Amino acid sequence: MPRLSKALTLAMLPLSLLAFACDSADPSLSDGNDGSNDGDGSDGSGAGTGTGAGSSEGGGSGTETVDPALAARVIDYNEALRTAALKLTRRLPTLEQINKVRDADDPEAAYAEELDAMLASPAFNGRMVKLWRDIMRMGGDGLDSAPAFAAKLMAEQRPFTELFTATSGNCPTFDADAGTFADGDCASNAPVQAGVLTDPAVQRQFYGNMAFRRVRWVQETFYCSKMPAEVVDQPTQVDGKDYTSPWDFQTVSTTPIDFQDTQSVVCANCHTTINHVAPLFANFDENGMWQNSIQVKTPIAPDPVTTEMSHWLRDGETLAWHNGRTVTDLASLGQVLAEDPAISECMVARMWNFALSKEDIVTDLATVPFGVVQPHIDEFDNNGQDLKAVLRGIFLSEDFVSF
Repeated sequence: MPRLSKALTLAMLPLSLLAFACDSADPSLSDGNDGSNDGDGSDGSGAGTGTGAGSSEGGGSGTETVDPALAARVIDYNEALRTAALKLTRRLPTLEQINKVRDADDPEAAYAEELDAMLASPAFNGRMVKLWRDIMRMGGDGLDSAPAFAAKLMAEQRPFTELFTATSGNCPTFDADAGTFADGDCASNAPVQAGVLTDPAVQRQFYGNMAFRRVRWVQETFYCSKMPAEVVDQPTQVDGKDYTSPWDFQTVSTTPIDFQDTQSVVCANCHTTINHVAPLFANFDENGMWQNSIQVKTPIAPDPVTTEMSHWLRDGETLAWHNGRTVTDLASLGQVLAEDPAISECMVARMWNFALSKEDIVTDLATVPFGVVQPHIDEFDNNGQDLKAVLRGIFLSEDFVSF
C-alpha cells in the first residue's frame, strides 16, 4: 500500500473544499466541540518548525529552497531541555539540570539522560492524558477512559495498536495526584471488546443521528483527515458534478434520506464511506451502552425514526472501513485500523505537532509533510508500535533541538 496518505496532504485546496461541503450539507455530522490543540499552547513555542520549504510536487523548476531562518538555526541543548521539560512535565528544569547539560562534555548525552528521566516521570503520564483529551475531544464528567487508555499504552510502551484491538483493560482510570493508572475493563455490554471502539464513554460523547458522529470521530482522530476519506485520482461525472469516491455511486440508500442527491453537493462523496461503517456503532444507545437493536435515529420530518440498515445502504452491501477493507464487527474494524499505514502516519504526525507546538492537524489544517516525519514513522513500524519511543526520537531530533 502506498505510504502517501490523505492525512498528510489535507492542505490541498480541492480536498479541503470537499470536506467543507460534506460537513455543511449534513447536519448530523456537525460537532460544536471540534476545537482542540494537540500540544497545549501554554507550553511555549519551543523548537523550530522543521517543516522546511518547497515541494517536489507541482510546477516550478524543481529546485528546493531552504528558508534562511531555518538554515540559520543552531543546536542548543539547554533550550531544548527547557522546552522539553515544559511540554513533558509542565515544569521548568532545575538549575542543577541546566548546569548539568550546559557544562557536560557531551551535551547531547546529558540532554538525552534528562529527557529519559522526564519520560519516566509520573508528570509525563499526566501530560499524555491531557494531550489525548485534546486530541480525542473528551475529558471530565466520566469521559476520561479513552484518553487514559491511550496515555497508559504510551507510558507502558505497549503496542499502540492495542488502542483498537484490546479485549480487556481498555477503560483504565488515572490518578492525577499520583500520576498513575489503574486497570479497568469497559463495561459497555458489547458482544466483543475492541479498545476504544467499545468504550461506553466514547459512544456516549459522540452519540448522534445514524451514528455518523462516531464514524467521524474515528476518521478525524486516528486518520487525521475530514471526510471525504477516500478520493480517486480521476473523478467521474454524476449529474455534471465530480464524484470522487472509489465506491459504486449506487451503494448508498436513497430513502428515507437520499444519499445519492447531487442538487447542492455530491453527498455520496462522503457517505459512501460513512454509511459502510456507521452500522457498526448503531447499537450503542445515548448512554454508550450496547443494546440488541439499533439505538440511533434517522432525522426525517416530522419526527425522527429508528434507523434501519436500508437507511444507510442498498440491499446486499457489506460493511467496510474503506473500499476494499471489509469488516463484520467492531473487533474486525479494530484489526483493520491497527494494520492501516495511514493510522501510523497520523499518530506519529500528532506526536510531531505536540513536540513542535503545532495546532491540530484536522481542525486547524496543521498538516505535516510526509518527508518530515517519515523517519519517525519507520521507527514506529519497526519498534512494535511504541509511540513513546517515537516521541523520544522526535525530542532528540535535530529539528527539535535547533533554535
